[in-house]
Amino acid sequence: MSQDQIVSRKAEFSERALAFAADSALFAGLWVLILRVLDPGLPVLLNEKGSAVIIFLAALFVVYQAFFSCDGRISIGKRLLGLRVADAEGEPLDFGRAVMRALSYLPSSFFTLGFAWALFDSQGRAWHDLAAGSCVLSDRPAGGLRAHALRFAACTLVLALALAAGWNGIWEPRYLKLMTVAHAQAGLVEVQVLQAAYHQRNGRYASSLYALAEVSVDPRGFLRDMAVLYDVSSFRFRAGEAAYAVATRARDVDSTLVAISGP
Repeated sequence: MSQDQIVSRKAEFSERALAFAADSALFAGLWVLILRVLDPGLPVLLNEKGSAVIIFLAALFVVYQAFFSCDGRISIGKRLLGLRVADAEGEPLDFGRAVMRALSYLPSSFFTLGFAWALFDSQGRAWHDLAAGSCVLSDRPAGGLRAHALRFAACTLVLALALAAGWNGIWEPRYLKLMTVAHAQAGLVEVQVLQAAYHQRNGRYASSLYALAEVSVDPRGFLRDMAVLYDVSSFRFRAGEAAYAVATRARDVDSTLVAISGP
């Protein structure tokens, strides 16, 4: 056993988290770059091409982790943190065990439980380490200012990821619902204005969107805006000479009912 292996120690969770984040950041950047090359006009997150690229890069990430976890090779993230993947004796993994380890990232990613397991395992092993009989070692000294800085950075990273997960899973859907319904309510003000114009011209209120479009400055634009804000098939009109009522459903996840009446 070499001197380097003698002084090696179990990598801390903070070191592993930051190394994994660095490797993941490389692929996230590559994802954005590929999407921009495919179509610069596409949104980064919400498109079919983006989903296809994610699947491709996820497979490539597994290959990357397998290749750089065996025969003494080290991934970019682990090299930055001074880490390496080894077997129980501190020797480099062979290719077969490295592939097993990389494929086991999938069950480890289930609510990140497999990664968090390293916090409780006596040898700091995640689920993918247990599957492959591997461990992550550090050849850099423990303790000191570096250790405190890495722990702070890892805590900041975990907090940021938790907030991002909370935003995507809890707060963003509620925010989008509130904003969608608010925009739908505001859009009915245009319906109110056009109803007044239609009544002034025809002596009665309009009974359809197409009738309202007739008195709009931009009929096609008006109908297009209505289709963005509402389920146009849900519009219901009650109109006469003296009053009107319009009800429809906003394009939020709950298809919230919105309505306006007048005069």
